[in-house]
Amino acid sequence: MARSLMGNWQRPWRQIGTLPRQSARHLGRWFDRLHGPGTAAPAARMRVPPPLALPAGPLPGQWSQRRLKLPAMPGELVSQMNYWLYEPSRRHAGPLPLVVMLHGCRQTAEDFAAGTRMNALAEREGFLVAYAEQPLRRQLQRCWQWFDLAASEGAREAQAIAALIDALALRRDVCPQRVYLAGLSAGAAMAAVVALRYPDKVAAVGLHSGVVVGAADSARSGLRAMQHGSRAEPATLLDAAGAALAGKPMPALILHGMDDEVVHPVNARLLARQFLAYNRLPDRVDSQRRNGEPVPHERANDEGDAARVPAGHYLESRFGHARQELVQLCEVAGLGHAWSGGDPAYRYHSDTGPAASMLMWEFFREHRR
Repeated sequence: MARSLMGNWQRPWRQIGTLPRQSARHLGRWFDRLHGPGTAAPAARMRVPPPLALPAGPLPGQWSQRRLKLPAMPGELVSQMNYWLYEPSRRHAGPLPLVVMLHGCRQTAEDFAAGTRMNALAEREGFLVAYAEQPLRRQLQRCWQWFDLAASEGAREAQAIAALIDALALRRDVCPQRVYLAGLSAGAAMAAVVALRYPDKVAAVGLHSGVVVGAADSARSGLRAMQHGSRAEPATLLDAAGAALAGKPMPALILHGMDDEVVHPVNARLLARQFLAYNRLPDRVDSQRRNGEPVPHERANDEGDAARVPAGHYLESRFGHARQELVQLCEVAGLGHAWSGGDPAYRYHSDTGPAASMLMWEFFREHRR
């Protein structure tokens, strides 16, 4: 997709939110680049998402494992997808929104549900949540094969997730115009692919610790993209990812930990640039390079750098036009490769940072297809 497709952009702004139990050792030099040495960030409303109020006992909604039969595919012994569904007890007038969640590698749907606390939020806010699960027979570490889109595996998985969305959207208690997709790590990369390939099925997408899409066509190149991002301009990779131009925007919320050592934080900014291009917005995301590689920010390596940024902050950038925000980027200091503000009892979830589940829901509910 060429830059010429990028249309009017009226309002980017950066917002700093104070959060407890967070370090900010990586932000000092970055702020210097953005605002100049010794210059404070522009005035912005301090924002801390409210904590999720978890009930003392089991959630009152219905939690069930289900199975979706898929059309027969060549070489596929078992054409089905297992998923878990949470139906809240709190019912609002009319059909409810639906959030479809894609776990990361070495996770199950149940672990992802517990770690993100998304069911508790669904119970409180009144929406359904479905968790697709990658079977071991397809990938031994349960990774979604987001990088293999020109071949059979990744394309089939994207088709299967799209089929799950279609099936759930037919339910009488689901509003088909308010179906959202979210994922972590490999699940985030696959969520981006599904949203870009099937934009008519998804109203908005949430990507946590994801990888720039279209930059890999094998497991090896996928690993390189995870570690280094991509040298190619993000907008030019949309065609490789199979993005479909639907004529409507695809809102995207992108979150990433600055201490992520599994998926380099540069990927967050590359993803943001991809969705800016897809939504025909000018590329205003900082993207410096060093030795041909994109660099998202300088690493703070002394006490002076860290002292210039109060501990426990995150940087939030928003981009949009008119009255609609279309791309939101949240980079969290002190967070590794884990779901921000989640339950640390579960692998790849951390209590550091804002409640990612709440951030996503706040973003999702502003959009409909």
